[in-house]
Amino acid sequence: MSVELLAPAGDFDTALAAFDAGADAVYCGLGSFSARAFAKNFTPDRLRELVRVARRDGKKVYVTFNTLVDEGDMERAVRELAELDRIGPDALIVQDLGVARICRRYFPSLELHASTQLAAHNLAGVNALRSLGFRRVVPARELSAAEVEFLVKRSGGMEFECFIHGALCYSISGLCLFSAMEKGRSGNRGECAYCCRLPQSAPNGKKVFPFSMKDLRLGEDVGKLVAAGVSSLKIEGRMKSALYVASVVRWYRQMLDGRGDGPRVTPGDLETVFSRRTTELYLNGRTDTSDSPVDTESLGHLGAAIGTVKRVTRDREGRAWLRFHTARALERHDGIQVPSPDGGKPLGFGITYMRNAISRVPVFEVSAGTDVELLLPEPQGDGPDLAATIRDGAKVYCSMSNAVKRMFPVPGYRSGDYPGCTRMDVEVRLAKDSIAATAMPGGIECRLPCDLEPAQHPERTADAVRKAFSKLGDTDYALGTLKVEDPCGLFAPPRLLNDLRRDLVERLDAVREAEEGRRLSAALGDDAAPLTAAGSDDASGPRRTIRLRPEQKLPDGDWDEVVYAVDGGTDFSFLDNADAGRVRLALPVFTQESDFSKLRVAVKRLVRAGYGSWEAADLSTLSLLKECGVADITADWTLYAMNASALRQLSELGVRRFVASPENGRGNISFLAESGYDVEFLVQQSVPLFISLTRPGAEPSAESGLVVHRQSGLWITTRALPRTFDPPKGVATRVDLSWSRT
Repeated sequence: MSVELLAPAGDFDTALAAFDAGADAVYCGLGSFSARAFAKNFTPDRLRELVRVARRDGKKVYVTFNTLVDEGDMERAVRELAELDRIGPDALIVQDLGVARICRRYFPSLELHASTQLAAHNLAGVNALRSLGFRRVVPARELSAAEVEFLVKRSGGMEFECFIHGALCYSISGLCLFSAMEKGRSGNRGECAYCCRLPQSAPNGKKVFPFSMKDLRLGEDVGKLVAAGVSSLKIEGRMKSALYVASVVRWYRQMLDGRGDGPRVTPGDLETVFSRRTTELYLNGRTDTSDSPVDTESLGHLGAAIGTVKRVTRDREGRAWLRFHTARALERHDGIQVPSPDGGKPLGFGITYMRNAISRVPVFEVSAGTDVELLLPEPQGDGPDLAATIRDGAKVYCSMSNAVKRMFPVPGYRSGDYPGCTRMDVEVRLAKDSIAATAMPGGIECRLPCDLEPAQHPERTADAVRKAFSKLGDTDYALGTLKVEDPCGLFAPPRLLNDLRRDLVERLDAVREAEEGRRLSAALGDDAAPLTAAGSDDASGPRRTIRLRPEQKLPDGDWDEVVYAVDGGTDFSFLDNADAGRVRLALPVFTQESDFSKLRVAVKRLVRAGYGSWEAADLSTLSLLKECGVADITADWTLYAMNASALRQLSELGVRRFVASPENGRGNISFLAESGYDVEFLVQQSVPLFISLTRPGAEPSAESGLVVHRQSGLWITTRALPRTFDPPKGVATRVDLSWSRT
């Protein structure tokens, strides 16, 4: 089976453009519960149309339902899942474990794909997802091709969908709290404020971008993932234009198998549409190199490099001209950019007047290899004076090419060309006193009493019946097999056949809607109550817990439990004087496959030594603890148990206690406090704004208040001072110092 090329679709036109350019599948979202809430996104009716297009053309549609869901939003989420179940996309891409549980129990026809927001990065995590009903996993972007190949070969048939092109997050997906905590816009709910793109002041006065990642672009090296056995190659970009998506799709289609109708796309063509500096991230391994995946100097679209400024001159009329040797064909109305000398926003303009630099003859277009002069626009208001700002030797970029735009005409679309997606096999029986029709499967039958006369041309009856029952218009149905029983050779008027078809469709819809209503009611009434009652606090009051790293000193205080964050190391001397009955050991949130066996050995050793209370940070460490026979397990906030269904799901996996995420709003905190589950609430934490495998490209400025440090192989970004929280009265609380630099 050939590998799937999967494209983003922020709207219907972009999806059509992706299919037209050679995509095998697209992924898109509705207006809610999608990790790109600010994309145009789809209405249910538009999504239904897209699924029809895909079915007819042998393509696929995946829907992103990949945000965390508060309890207050669960009813709306369930209703939307029921709507998606009716529409029938090929799969849902899911982050929230409660959503996955609801789908598995009540909407099993919806295939589940694990979002990269679940940060699956080792075999234990992938196997845990498979046991939860996921058919495909989008692993953490930070994995190498070798790591992906290992997982593919050992995961028992799990499909893998890997990113190959597009924007990158600085933080491990699903583990970024910066936008939520600093801007009140949660990336885990699709409202990211892109804090990793924020500039900071460098000592020399210029702006730097310590956390701004280059764009992923594997190019020809996409073959390494194909060789690794991945099922799907994924392009990022649901906020991007149809032109961007189409051009990237065709470029990879050309590389994969030579397909892609129309002119061939070059890397330079892509860069005229949208271009940041690029990286292959850790495709070849996470070794320290001088080629950082962080771009500290620029932000946003540059374009395709096409030359270097020779000079800016003025003619007799005082008009300014930019002269350079172009490596790319240009035409009037193309876009040009030149970097600003101070590192700020690039200087851009459209070509309004162009001439050959040698002859000074005005032209509409020039070919590559030409010395050209472009008329610079006059300054407008407070805008820059380009003639005074552009320096000799500066690079010139083509930031928009009309020739590239013409490569991708807007695809045509007529809804009538695409039948419904539900196959309807029909048997029609003609008798002198009636016409009857039965739809299969299900045996739904309609009968229309009437008086039929003998047909003058009985051989045409079957064709007439087929014509009538093919008129399914905007219904969800498409005619499959048709069997006509007409032993008496009767004439069936088209009007009666059309009435019978409409009656049959209405009956089918009624039966289906009743079944859908039953499933929706069951899902809305889902019993997600705790498996066991929450443990009661003793007479001294609610439990007080503190979490530390082993090297940190235990602060004075009356702590009921001390949680130590450990990894797969061998030095556990800090436990020599600890009270094992008061200690809980917390496992790391990211353990690469090569280190997981060491972590397993350490856990087994400590369990044998009598440490029976543990804390899991992800599905892989939860699975490891169950494998080691641990019964007393806490789920850290990184498992995001934010609704009753997620709490129940993790309870069924063996979790007895939960730590509330710092992302929770007041309403959800109240729900968790009253849920009947044993939940601890933060009162103080050096919140990890970024948890990353990538070293920042520069140190954050002192004015920013941010600090970065290395911890268990990860780069942690926090505030210099911890954040305090206001939990409800009478609940179990936690102080978490484990993420702080000191």
